[in-house]
Amino acid sequence: MSLLRRPVRRSGPLRVLFVVPDLQVGGAERHAATLAPALDPAFFSPSVVCIGEEGALFAGLAATGVPARALHHRRNPVAALLALVTLIRRERPDVLITRGYSAEGLGRVAAILTRVPRSVVWVHNCGDVARRSRVRTAIDRILEPATSAYYAVANGQRPYMTGELRYPDAKIEVIHNGVDPARYTPRPAGAGDAGLAAELGLDPHAPVVGSVAVLRPEKDHESLLRAMRLVVDELPDAQLLVVGDGPLRPALTALAAELGIAASVVFAGSRPDVGRVLGLVDVVALSSRTVECFPMALLEAMASGIPTVGTAIGGVPEMIEDGVTGHLVPPRDPRAMADALVKMLSDPAGTAAMGAAARRRVESEFTLERSVRAAEAAIARTAGRDPHQRPVRLTVVMDLTFVGGAELLLLNLMRHVDRTVVEPRVVCLREEGPLAGEFRAADVPVAVLDRSGRYDLTTLPRLVALLRADRTDVVLVNHHHRAALTLGRLAARLARVPANIVAAHDMDLTRVGGRVLPRRDVETLFLSDALVLLAPSQSRYLRAEEGVGTRPWRRAREVVITNGIDLPPAPTAADRAAARERLGLDYGHVVLGIVARLSPQKAHGVLLRAVAALAPTCPGMRLVVVGGGEEQSALTALTAELGITDRVLFTGVRRDVARLLPAFDIACLSSMHEGVPLTVLESMAAALPVVATEVGALRDLIADGVEGYLVPAGDHVALAARLAALIDDPGGRVAMGARARARAEREFAIDHTVQGYQQLLTDLVAR
Repeated sequence: MSLLRRPVRRSGPLRVLFVVPDLQVGGAERHAATLAPALDPAFFSPSVVCIGEEGALFAGLAATGVPARALHHRRNPVAALLALVTLIRRERPDVLITRGYSAEGLGRVAAILTRVPRSVVWVHNCGDVARRSRVRTAIDRILEPATSAYYAVANGQRPYMTGELRYPDAKIEVIHNGVDPARYTPRPAGAGDAGLAAELGLDPHAPVVGSVAVLRPEKDHESLLRAMRLVVDELPDAQLLVVGDGPLRPALTALAAELGIAASVVFAGSRPDVGRVLGLVDVVALSSRTVECFPMALLEAMASGIPTVGTAIGGVPEMIEDGVTGHLVPPRDPRAMADALVKMLSDPAGTAAMGAAARRRVESEFTLERSVRAAEAAIARTAGRDPHQRPVRLTVVMDLTFVGGAELLLLNLMRHVDRTVVEPRVVCLREEGPLAGEFRAADVPVAVLDRSGRYDLTTLPRLVALLRADRTDVVLVNHHHRAALTLGRLAARLARVPANIVAAHDMDLTRVGGRVLPRRDVETLFLSDALVLLAPSQSRYLRAEEGVGTRPWRRAREVVITNGIDLPPAPTAADRAAARERLGLDYGHVVLGIVARLSPQKAHGVLLRAVAALAPTCPGMRLVVVGGGEEQSALTALTAELGITDRVLFTGVRRDVARLLPAFDIACLSSMHEGVPLTVLESMAAALPVVATEVGALRDLIADGVEGYLVPAGDHVALAARLAALIDDPGGRVAMGARARARAEREFAIDHTVQGYQQLLTDLVAR
């Protein structure tokens, strides 16, 4: 198809044409009307065309100066196509972005006819309310080769887009929605607009649940009303404020009366002052049963400091941190929603804390600025034209390249990073270390400064000179490379490098008397432009235990980018048999496995004691210990002392771990502290249930009882109990393993990690 297209213009702003059905009030339409005027005019020249009528948002968009017009041909596809072709020939866009059914079809056909260089479909749903017709499916299949990219607003859309729609995963880019937090002011408790409350018929002193959504079947207001009936049974003064209109309003009004809660429910209709209305609300509820992706209504509530209860569908779990910024409940489950609402409405202080956490999450992850910058980077990549004219030059400063989870993740990142976006290299202060050859094999240059010791005063000036000579754009340092953590950031400042980043990969070090970040580096965090974290819980830990963010000079922009792995194919029975043969295990054994360095941190002794406790009642159980380290002799001796030598196989260090994992039935980790261990992600990808200690970010990887179990650190009795439960339940093991594999596919692929880093780096350099 590339031979049939015009080339993208190589100078001047990229011309981007958004094609939409109309600009009525809706999440996708609001996104288009917000994004187009926010694009950097130095690099982008946007315009918008509506196939049908203008819509309520059209005037506001036109007032921003973005060229916009309506074709008024919603019901006449032939006339719409001819008008589109005429318009495109006149404007000659470089990238055409379509949203909505009529726009997706007509826009891409017009792009082909006019040789537009790149065409994109921006998908805003996670499923279809009604089954797609054969005609629409056929059109999608025909137009797929001519489609340059598919943009999504949530990772939760991938299964729908790659499965039902059969879009190629390689063409999908995720760009989260965002809002401007400055437009939303959290209200103090009880400080709502009394006049507005009176206008709506609300008691300003009683708790209010809010819902902001069009009244259509997929929003499932019926379940919300049934949940409200249960809420009123426990909290008689509770009220429900329904903002939005639609075809189901008469039926929902009748249902409220039938349930006996008409006096507790206010149907406010569509409102132009949603932000003002949210000032009356204590909790926002989203009851949708399908198609939600990354609803703007939830983002606006979170930005207003309001906690949310939402159904766990689509991208909603990427927005709500369960138990921290709100609660996730199953769709079509009024009882679960009611329980969550009652819990929050009965605890004003806890609800206020959740609302504050929701606001912080928007400020750190879901701002409009971040969303716009991510969209700009994606559009530029699709066009094959970097706005900065060259890749971001990233220099990673290390003490040396020793073998560890953070270093292996970095190596994998550099193997997958798009070299048109990021150009990486490594600088080792002391010596190159054991992974240097693998970095070079991945086409990553490695420089060594041969630092002679702690007081080698030549290291800093040599590092500054190197950063200047290479015209480095961003310096990245890892928290446990202590010399690099200090010298790398200082050299970046002296060399006037545009940005420097600290990546933190650990937690819970207070258990063993340590810290993630030395005090001197916490006190100078303001000198860094970003602090990369593995999970939201890591931010809470660093604030509570190490003082990060508690003073202005201890703050840096916090960005959560979780670890990722290369996802292998799901293991088969043949893989299992081959792995067991490789380890010399019988097919009938129940095999526990741990892949971890033999170090005090990993607390293998706790696992060995759990195995010893189970041995008398589990004759077919075996434990495979993969890894090497300083604890090897002590653990071998402990195994003999516990009388389980015949149950435990120490393999030593193995480079074929991925081929061994299918031999396991249960993956274990008994650590005293962790970050986001790659071995857990690899075990989940191998469809294994994981039993691990509840330390570090493991609670963000494994939902207790869903993908595995979490137990207290150091408690071999609790560990043995959870292992026994899985040993006795083969079907439960398989079900948990399947859920673990699904979560790994959804959240922990290396592509997601790469995209997070690329977006952060391009964002920092753009600033």
